Amino acid sequence: MDKNENILQQGKLPPQDIEIEKSVLGAFLVDVKAMDDVEGFLTEKMFYLPKHQLIFKAIKTLFGKNEPIDLRTVSYKLREMNAIENAGGDLYLVELSQCVASSAHIERHGRILHELFIKRQLISIGSKLLKDAYREDVSTFDLLENVGADLSSIEDVLSSNQNSMTWEEAMLSLPKHVERLTNNQGTVTGLPTGLSALDKHFSGWQNTDFIVIGADSGMGKTAFVMCSMLAAAQAGKPVGMFSMEMSVKQLAIRATAVNSNFHMNQLMRTGFEKTSYFETLYSVVDEMKGYPIHIDDKPALTVPEMKRKARALKRKFGIKLLVIDFLQMFSGDKETRINVGEAARECKNIAKELNIPVIGLSQISREVRKSKYHLPKKYHLKEASAIEEAADVIGMLYRPGYYGYTLGSNPDLFDELGLMGEENAVLMVEKNRNGSLGNVGLRYVEDKTKYVDGYVEQEMSY
Repeated sequence: MDKNENILQQGKLPPQDIEIEKSVLGAFLVDVKAMDDVEGFLTEKMFYLPKHQLIFKAIKTLFGKNEPIDLRTVSYKLREMNAIENAGGDLYLVELSQCVASSAHIERHGRILHELFIKRQLISIGSKLLKDAYREDVSTFDLLENVGADLSSIEDVLSSNQNSMTWEEAMLSLPKHVERLTNNQGTVTGLPTGLSALDKHFSGWQNTDFIVIGADSGMGKTAFVMCSMLAAAQAGKPVGMFSMEMSVKQLAIRATAVNSNFHMNQLMRTGFEKTSYFETLYSVVDEMKGYPIHIDDKPALTVPEMKRKARALKRKFGIKLLVIDFLQMFSGDKETRINVGEAARECKNIAKELNIPVIGLSQISREVRKSKYHLPKKYHLKEASAIEEAADVIGMLYRPGYYGYTLGSNPDLFDELGLMGEENAVLMVEKNRNGSLGNVGLRYVEDKTKYVDGYVEQEMSY
């Protein structure tokens, strides 16, 4: 854009529609039920004219207090606010009430105002970006951070404009849902977990669920969730991950160990004893390089950044699963308890908004070492109350052998956990909002740092 075009652009009116604003306000004045249709997404800032913002604020205040909404009550509220003159006076309220005969199109008109507001916000962000980009005292990284935060706030506004399913629609969809479950005959209805025992218990990870996996340090939380990531990717389902602890390269090595028979030590420290093993490695790499796995390993991610990037992953790649490693590593300017609570709530919100399962890994407190056999419970999660409140599923990962307990020495522990055969690990389902609790037996292959089903696998070691 040259200088003349820029000047012309500055002379344009911001996107707005005064007549629709008047129609919306008029609808409130003639129909007390009109606010019910837009209250969830319409705010006073979405009105372009300041006097319309004042009138809407008065109406919404009355609505919030469950008081009548009409010409008299709105006029009285505006006088209480010392805003009646700035709002155009009583004659203007009468004019608004005569703009419409009913509130039949109130939701559609409200969404138009919502969209026009977003356009104005984008123009404002663009103008601020243009101005700040010329400032020598603003670093490039601060510029990008500020733009990201601004865009994230816009995406929050967008998410508030999503249509919800009505009760009637939900009821009408039920027979088809049950028919699908019936036809599946016990197969996975959600996203495959990568472990048949888990698939049997949960029927796969379900959309909109926020799943928390907690465990002691070194228990293999990342190895556990890698099973689900690889299973989804192998099924052609894109996966997103925010890894604030491990780098992408470290995760790629772990994924290779999970997806092959190589020992973790070979891949991370010693290399191969025989050069012939490289042929197998190249074959594994050739297969896995095309997996639709998208990992962001930026440390100290903030919650607003997570939301913005999760939405971007959904938009660009259509992710069907999001993994967060781990919840306590989100950064913020508040105390840890508040940061973790906010992170947990927003993980659940993102699961609902994007209609995908979100798996969050969690640390547990050292108090677990004081419990019998060091058995973890959901209250051992760090900042447990905030996480428990937001989570749909809480599973505590536990391996008796990690603490030196064996079947020979501690048969009562293995009996309590329900471990059988080659099972040496368990996911203790402590919360399951839409299903059953209980223990799911697994097997941990230590030299390959991976979880597998509890039956004995005939594996070949390299």
